[in-house]
Amino acid sequence: MAARLTTGVHRLGDDFVNFYVIEEGTDLTLVDGGLPAHYEQLTALLARLGRSIRDVRALLLTHSHLDHIGLAARVQAEADAAVLAHPLDIPSLASPLKPTPEAKPEGSLVRALLRRPSALRVPVYLARSGAFRTAGVTAVGELNGGATLDVPGRPKVVEMPGHTPGSVAFQLPDRGIVLTGDALVTDDRLAGRTGPTIVSSAFTHDTAEALASLDALASLDADVILSGHGDPFEGDIADAVRLAREAGAR
Repeated sequence: MAARLTTGVHRLGDDFVNFYVIEEGTDLTLVDGGLPAHYEQLTALLARLGRSIRDVRALLLTHSHLDHIGLAARVQAEADAAVLAHPLDIPSLASPLKPTPEAKPEGSLVRALLRRPSALRVPVYLARSGAFRTAGVTAVGELNGGATLDVPGRPKVVEMPGHTPGSVAFQLPDRGIVLTGDALVTDDRLAGRTGPTIVSSAFTHDTAEALASLDALASLDADVILSGHGDPFEGDIADAVRLAREAGAR
């Protein structure tokens, strides 16, 4: 799946996970890194744009989970691109198969699968897509809330802790877009839920904090949400926040 969403923003990934390419002139920023299996999809899109991996200047991570960092080390090596993440998530990036104790989910994946056995498709899909062979990333720069990053697209960092300790979103003020990673998604396959929501506690560090962090989105000047899972949400961002709060934690 590769789709142009608006001028200079492209959605990559598949039915399970999204990541994004932002264009500014001939330079590119990636928001998240998908899974190892997505490499050919990425290079095919770049070829259609008349670009290559070497035109990627930065890879911004919304958080440190396997399904969002799969290409980070490879893109960093091939493009000499900066990889940036929140300081609280950087320790988990070096060994993504063994997150730090401070970053572990509060819920149980086993209990989630017992409640909804069809959700077993999620870990099976991750395995087939190379998630459990994801290389660690050690040369990671820090980004912090409120900063406007000097990378293509000039995204503004919005801190949204909860899904992981260092979860962030990226606002593109001049394009009316906010990229929320997993701080707010529109499809949670583990819980079997579609529409704006936070992610199941089996993959979320602190669900109460994740719900509280939705406040950071409600006042943003944006009318498109591009999330880590699910289709874009178009409309009043406050409506998306309200729906996610109503859905609550699971």
